[in-house]
Amino acid sequence: MKSAHLVRPLARPLSRPARYGRLRPFNTASSRTSAAVAATVQQEYPHQSPLPIPSNIPLAHDNPVSRDKAILHDAVSATRPRNDWTRDEIAAIYNHPLMDLVHQAGIIHRRFHNPAEVQLCTLMNIKTGGCTEDCSYCAQSTRYQKGTGLQAKKVETVESVLEAAREARANGSTRFCMGAAWRDMRGRKNSLRNISDMIRGVRALGMEACVTLGMIDGEQAKELKAAGLTAYNHNVDTSREFYPSVISTRTYDERLQTLGHVRDAGINVCSGGILGLGEETTDRVGLLHTVSTLPSHPESFPVNALVPIKGTPLGDRPPLDFTEMLRTIATARTIMPATIIRIAAGRKTMPEEQQALCFMAGANAIFTGDKMLTTECNGWDEDKAMFDRWGLEPMKSFDKSPPPAS
Repeated sequence: MKSAHLVRPLARPLSRPARYGRLRPFNTASSRTSAAVAATVQQEYPHQSPLPIPSNIPLAHDNPVSRDKAILHDAVSATRPRNDWTRDEIAAIYNHPLMDLVHQAGIIHRRFHNPAEVQLCTLMNIKTGGCTEDCSYCAQSTRYQKGTGLQAKKVETVESVLEAAREARANGSTRFCMGAAWRDMRGRKNSLRNISDMIRGVRALGMEACVTLGMIDGEQAKELKAAGLTAYNHNVDTSREFYPSVISTRTYDERLQTLGHVRDAGINVCSGGILGLGEETTDRVGLLHTVSTLPSHPESFPVNALVPIKGTPLGDRPPLDFTEMLRTIATARTIMPATIIRIAAGRKTMPEEQQALCFMAGANAIFTGDKMLTTECNGWDEDKAMFDRWGLEPMKSFDKSPPPAS
């Protein structure tokens, strides 16, 4: 009887919560006591001192580091492109520890591309100088002609352009790009006809044809499409916020309108940017946000490192830190997995090992040949030797090889 008497009180529910000193134990179902629950308990036991409410214990996904890793993990797990990226998501990827970012970008690169293939492109200046724009980096502007000494030239003949294309094809290039230093194509009907003939000639060689002619309207885009144009290049250059610091004669929206005309005509969009203009990390993130949230990702994304040209407003800019180039390429590959990412201007000053890192991070196209508009370019022989050393091979025209089976 004595033992039963001792056990019975323990079997009955306690009439009030146990107290240890002045502390009440947390409910075992949760360590998060809400204000509402605390108020209810206080009403039931008004003679007890109020219990401090513990703050929420952060869950794993509330931790900024864990959240940023989750963003990268989700991006690398993608099986198709998405174009609803936020700036915060892109910034989380861009600022991820660099070695792991390159590794993760390489993983998604191999899901969408053959990592051994790199597209060889050759760029010819078919109309040099005389441009009325004020792009602070460009030697072809008439505003800086006195300082740069660059003389304007007439449009090249169709035959001279096709001869250069034949040389490029003989050296392994599969895309031939033609650039003209114009603000736009208004009043240039004869020039547009000649360029259409150039495009037809390049396509007849079995090469992809790309042009960059400044701003074009919808009808001009259709005419270029009818000629067989593969891609139209029109870079947005940088973020919308930093853009006015570089160019004042053409708005950011005008650039986006041209891309819209190109896309609507069924021509592949080639649009990228220039790094090293004096922009901040947020501007590189802004550039990536612009192109990755277009209605469809650009077919190719050229990444240029500023080549400072004496006589231009940016002629004394210090060299770009290579890690920013590498981060931009790796981030671009992660958020635009199916896009061709092209190392463009500035490659001439990059050691071969840096170029190899870019290929590992997802770059899969380069410009090669005699020149890049008005600046030096890596030559065909130099690039062939590099390809042999690193086990790379030229990408075929019009048809990327599928990624290797896993």
